[in-house]
Amino acid sequence: MLKWIALVALLTSPLPTIAEAVIDYAELAQRDAWLRHPVYGDASFDSFTHHPKNPVHRGAAPFEWPVNGSLFEDPVSGDWFLFIGHYRTGYKRDDEHPSRATVSRSKDRGEHWENLGPVFPDEEHIFAGEVSPMWNAPDVAVVYANGRYHMSFDWSTRNTTWANAANPPGDVNSGAGYAWAERPEGPYHRTATPIATTRDQPVLEGKYKRTYASTILQRKNDWLVLTLTDSGPNYGWGYLGMTSPSPEGPYTTPKLLLYPERDGFHPPLMEFHPAFIHEGFVYAPATSVALNRNFQMLWRAPLEKAMDPDAWKIFKHGSLWHAEPVEHESYGIWGQTISGFIDKSGVFQVMFASRDSEGMGTINIASRPWDTPYRDRGVYVSGHEGPSFVRLNQGGTVKEIAAILDINGTVTLAWNARGPVGPNRPASNATLHPLMLADYAGVKLTEKSWELITVAVDGRSQTIAQGTIDTPGRIECTMAWNENKAASLKLHGKNVWSGAMVANSGALGILADASSSAFIEQFRVTGDPAPARTVYLHTEAILGAAQKMADWKKVESEEFRYGIGGVSQAPGVRAKWNIMGTSATLWAPRGPDYGSADIYLDSVLQSRVDFHANTTEKSQALITITSLGNIGHAISVRNLKGAIPVDVLEVTH
Repeated sequence: MLKWIALVALLTSPLPTIAEAVIDYAELAQRDAWLRHPVYGDASFDSFTHHPKNPVHRGAAPFEWPVNGSLFEDPVSGDWFLFIGHYRTGYKRDDEHPSRATVSRSKDRGEHWENLGPVFPDEEHIFAGEVSPMWNAPDVAVVYANGRYHMSFDWSTRNTTWANAANPPGDVNSGAGYAWAERPEGPYHRTATPIATTRDQPVLEGKYKRTYASTILQRKNDWLVLTLTDSGPNYGWGYLGMTSPSPEGPYTTPKLLLYPERDGFHPPLMEFHPAFIHEGFVYAPATSVALNRNFQMLWRAPLEKAMDPDAWKIFKHGSLWHAEPVEHESYGIWGQTISGFIDKSGVFQVMFASRDSEGMGTINIASRPWDTPYRDRGVYVSGHEGPSFVRLNQGGTVKEIAAILDINGTVTLAWNARGPVGPNRPASNATLHPLMLADYAGVKLTEKSWELITVAVDGRSQTIAQGTIDTPGRIECTMAWNENKAASLKLHGKNVWSGAMVANSGALGILADASSSAFIEQFRVTGDPAPARTVYLHTEAILGAAQKMADWKKVESEEFRYGIGGVSQAPGVRAKWNIMGTSATLWAPRGPDYGSADIYLDSVLQSRVDFHANTTEKSQALITITSLGNIGHAISVRNLKGAIPVDVLEVTH
């Protein structure tokens, strides 16, 4: 009888689905399951601790924006030195108050700081061959070698404006300079000849001209200077290298080492400065200059091979930094990325810049163990001037989403996200394309309220239910679907809504509104996981190739998959998607006004595509590239003949 009862119980109990899985995407093991991007945002597991006495400096008129700097540990005294770059609001060029660098010292490892004043004296310095004096010199970096302190700095002449900075006329110039001192605080002695100038050193057929934000480093047999450069209206930033037998120079012609047009994976809108050395490698941090600047990268190369572009590899791609929800970090990281050194105990000590709630620049410090870059559990997501929408690379059928999170502002747990991704425009300060903020469902949360929403393809939002949250502090939120697709929402274990709502058939993700953030302690998903698909818009490809929008025409037409695309307006242009996935499919329309292009995977030609047709044909899959290994690749479209359309790239993860 007991055996019969046991058999009946077994037959009548719900059987677990074989494919069903429970995955907590807030665990470190799932770090690579998140889609991170310079414009869309980052889900960071970083282990940085921000100093409780931050900020160590706050901007004030006339230098409202101290937003650049470098942190240096003196190997002789053990003291720390902060070299702070001071600017006017909006990087305004001001004859009365030129941008400058000051130095501060801490004798107790960052607990207290003493302002030692400007790096350079007030007297004029005119470089050889110039008629106008050096006037702006905000960004400096220092190393110690052979009993001296060696400084690289950027500079521009008095009559430099933003209108002439990239194409300086005869009496205008800028570039990289060198100075030395016998003490870390100075005085620093500038050489008569600069390291490099903008006027004399254009690279990549003149596309990259302006040189600024330099780091000087000693190698075994020479000196290396790494210098930031930009391409103006193309919105591309590159990294130049040059060498000399001595720190004073003369230096070799600058060589482009890292830049978005290169064949391989190189996320757009990444601005470098400054570099540092550790255990034989040179590391180059970089920050996004999108509207929401919460994405950071770290490139590295063996120091002795740093002049070889192929030696540079991505060491950290996102998940490197998080902003704290405090007043003096209101804008997240801002101005430049982290700068610092690894101390004798193996701790990565950094300075970082931000802006406070009034828009004033702030200088701050933070630290983490170099060998423990991540926390075991918990992920940060933040929006600052713009929103952040981080998605998972996994989709499939979802039965339950159980999240525990601390919120500041407004954050949405999203599912069924089926819209394409891309920037709203291929330029700095880019934010999410409107199509990214459409076609999804979610629970919108604040510290005191909840709202269950659906957002249609046209971006219109509908409220399904809403209510208040009475329990302060972290929020426990569970959304579940049963076998009949009936859904229920629980907050802190209490059911607050039940009804019909579509389960996931798109991507899962977290949307942080502007001026909002969340620390997600748990993001547990129960269901049948499957690789997600991400569709990248044409704006992503134009931005990824550092192309100026004047060479492209924005087209709104049903011939494109989402009703919007780009058509080239100049010969020789290219589009480039930087992606991670297992396969990618290029979509585009055909028509009588189009020509042809070559399709490349990194540097390897894959196919030649003819976009010409006698009649207009709607966007269709033209070529699929497989076996990508879910690692970083670049897929580019290179114009051969006539105008070419750029639509979308669909990537399977």
